[in-house]
Amino acid sequence: MTTKPQDGMAEKPILLIVDDESGQRESLRIVFKDRFHCVTATCGREGIEYARTKAVDAAIIDVKMPDITGVDVLRELKEIDPDIVCIMLTGYETIETAQAAVRYGAADYLNKPFDVFTVREAVGKCMKRRQERLATEENLRTLEQTNEQLAGELAQLNRAVEAGVMSAGVVHEMNNPLAIIAGYADLLNRDLAALNVSDKETAQHVRQRLASIQREIGRCKDIAHRFLNFSRSGQESWEIVGARKLLEDAAALIKAHPANHGAHIVITTGEPIPALKVNSAEILQMLINLGVNALHAMNGGGTLELSAARATSLPAEFAFCPESFDTRRPPVKITVADNGTGIAPENIGKIFRPYFTSKKEGTGIGLAIVCELVARYGGAIDVNSTLGQGSAFSLYLPLVP
Repeated sequence: MTTKPQDGMAEKPILLIVDDESGQRESLRIVFKDRFHCVTATCGREGIEYARTKAVDAAIIDVKMPDITGVDVLRELKEIDPDIVCIMLTGYETIETAQAAVRYGAADYLNKPFDVFTVREAVGKCMKRRQERLATEENLRTLEQTNEQLAGELAQLNRAVEAGVMSAGVVHEMNNPLAIIAGYADLLNRDLAALNVSDKETAQHVRQRLASIQREIGRCKDIAHRFLNFSRSGQESWEIVGARKLLEDAAALIKAHPANHGAHIVITTGEPIPALKVNSAEILQMLINLGVNALHAMNGGGTLELSAARATSLPAEFAFCPESFDTRRPPVKITVADNGTGIAPENIGKIFRPYFTSKKEGTGIGLAIVCELVARYGGAIDVNSTLGQGSAFSLYLPLVP
């Protein structure tokens, strides 16, 4: 085998010439020595072994050789490197041989005796196609890398946007507990004005309302703490809690909210009472956001119903459903329903977008935060609303077995 390159030819592409006839090998080497570093092999196995250890750009293969056929050499070379350009030469062309050569990926098929110009043109065209294909593949790899980089940058941007939404959400959600604190403080001032040493009942009311203030202050701290630890999973604070307790706590907070002007709050739960593994503060946060929206829709009056039960069926289509929602797991259905003004049909698809609101003084953050928290639990949201009759928001959250 001739493998030693001539001086100054190290950068040329490698052409492997596999032919048992010495005259033909030498003729091909002379024809292509100006464009290629030519390597010659006297039989099929010798050519295959060379290709196993050295990179080969193109190969000219005689179909008929004493050890193995040129088609076998073609097949082996393509297994080693599918990008090798292989041109077959034969003096005994048959349909079967031609078909096999095409099947294994021969770039061209020429008859002996070959014409110098024809073989040079054939190799030139095949090498051009190879270079164009390799350039295309390199461009695709570059595009894929660029796409990955852009995806990473987009993820960081989404993270920043999400953090921005959460940042605005912290301010928004602080308004709820702080407004409740203000309401309790007002009631406390009235009680203190009527308080005397012997009035034990009023003193008890004062103590209860002070306890409520302390709970709301703790909730403010919990919301702020969750925001500061936004990148963490938050599952370390999850606990198993009954749905009725969550509804009762939410009802008490909604009832004390300044937006409430005498709304009738009803709580219903299915039997057995379902339980969830959650961060209670997060569920209360969702229910208060939905409850306060309901109070606004009813102008502070009307009937607000909070219910929880095992879901016996799922909606055909959810208003919000992340990929993490598993339809195979039986969920708990928690519903906040009102008999208020309802939502215009054209707005149903917009209400969960950050900053979208139909209220003059609304921030458009409350429902976006509900979505973010529901998605964290792998849940989904269904919305049913009729203008002039009311709305029902149902949260589908994983049930504790």
